[in-house]
Amino acid sequence: MRKRYLGLLFFGLVGIGLFSYNYWSYSCGRCNSESLLTLGLPAKILLGINFLALVALVLVKLWAKDRRLLSACSCGQSLHGAWQFCPRCGQARPMKV
Repeated sequence: MRKRYLGLLFFGLVGIGLFSYNYWSYSCGRCNSESLLTLGLPAKILLGINFLALVALVLVKLWAKDRRLLSACSCGQSLHGAWQFCPRCGQARPMKV
């Protein structure tokens, strides 16, 4: 629960920072109302990098989840890498696909 609030606080502060910078940029005449709504090349590159990082994060999370499922019995007991049967319930270890 605490991580959720820290994430919301972080994104809120980032949003406030972006709004403040854009307001300052607009007030100083560095941009106009049209340029505030367009993405330049650096912004497109950053969005692309963030998208790739998000895809990589999702893939790593799915891979870690699959590894946890293969190393745990259906009863919840963690299984050592060399164990073929669960010491708690005696069920055979799930086979890797």
